[in-house]
Amino acid sequence: MSDRIHSIDTLRAVAIGFVVVAHAGPFIGYGQYGNHVFFILDTIGQFDVPFFFVAAGFFLATKLTSEKTLETVLSSGKKLVSLYGFGILVYAPVLFLGVAGLARLQGRDVRRALVDKLVQSADPAHLLYYGDAFAEHLWFLTSLIFAFAFVGVFTAFDKQSYLLPTATLFHLAGILDQNVPFLFDVPAPTRDALFFGFFYVALGYQLRVTDWRPDTTRSRLYLTAVLSLAVVQLAEQYYIGYVLRDATLARDVVLTQYTLSTTLFVTALFVYALSAPNLGRETRLPALGKYAVGVYLIHFPVVRVFQAIEGLATAAGFDPSTTVWWHLSLVPVIYGLSLASYVAMDRVGVIDIGGSHVPRPRRVGRRLRVVLGSRWTHDAGE
Repeated sequence: MSDRIHSIDTLRAVAIGFVVVAHAGPFIGYGQYGNHVFFILDTIGQFDVPFFFVAAGFFLATKLTSEKTLETVLSSGKKLVSLYGFGILVYAPVLFLGVAGLARLQGRDVRRALVDKLVQSADPAHLLYYGDAFAEHLWFLTSLIFAFAFVGVFTAFDKQSYLLPTATLFHLAGILDQNVPFLFDVPAPTRDALFFGFFYVALGYQLRVTDWRPDTTRSRLYLTAVLSLAVVQLAEQYYIGYVLRDATLARDVVLTQYTLSTTLFVTALFVYALSAPNLGRETRLPALGKYAVGVYLIHFPVVRVFQAIEGLATAAGFDPSTTVWWHLSLVPVIYGLSLASYVAMDRVGVIDIGGSHVPRPRRVGRRLRVVLGSRWTHDAGE
């Protein structure tokens, strides 16, 4: 198997699209079947974040050894911390502008509202472990950091045979808590590193270190399994979300949760990706997949901006959500703007894609001189 697995990059690009769907909520409340469309898109897209965890565990296994466990975990953690800090910096202006605007509309003291929100966001557990102190989507990064550490502990003591079974037990507890809390309740949030990220990172790690490799001649069989499990997931999500809650698609919007079928769906999809490593090679998707984490970090504040635009337009007498074009364009536009912003930040030196995402003024100045210098030279040549 070659070092570059185009199928994984391709599916990363697709997965980010479904992340945007989940947060932007296209078609919700639109017409008679808008909720049905969103339910199908959101449910099928449940592979999105788990796929990133599996891919991270898969590539972690190429570097992680019992002799270099601490070094590898710290190195990976350092990169993830810079991404986490970047995510906070990107979202904080949108967050605090929203808090200030709401406080002004409600006649409350703006400064007091901002201080209260800052104090709330400084909660150690949610800032350092759960990752949702400033924005809920950042939980992915802190979960990944701790999941790497959990996998590292098993590797350091050469107990890899216990890794996936242990992670599976925690994940099953998390699945039960999220979907049937009236039967099984964990007295803590379970969409975190221990109950969620740990399992999928361990799964990716196990798929890499095992002697078994998917047969490329059976890629169609694996694809059939993926499609079949997608149907199973739709049925399971509908039963848990609507039948058990006595809700209807026409009237209610129940956000999907990660379930038992999600684990099978994601596993089949990743196995299929390994069996078809050139999937998407002749398209631009693998290139987009390389920027997936950046789009993930930037799309959330962009979604909030579009929600504000929709609210202002509605207040002015025109509700864009009543038009099909708004719903059709919402996800592609948010995706495109997030990608363009991320690449632009790299071009001017605010971040270094593939390296540190901590903004450094010296790097920005150096990059701007290079960009402006090349343009000056080009113009002078003409």
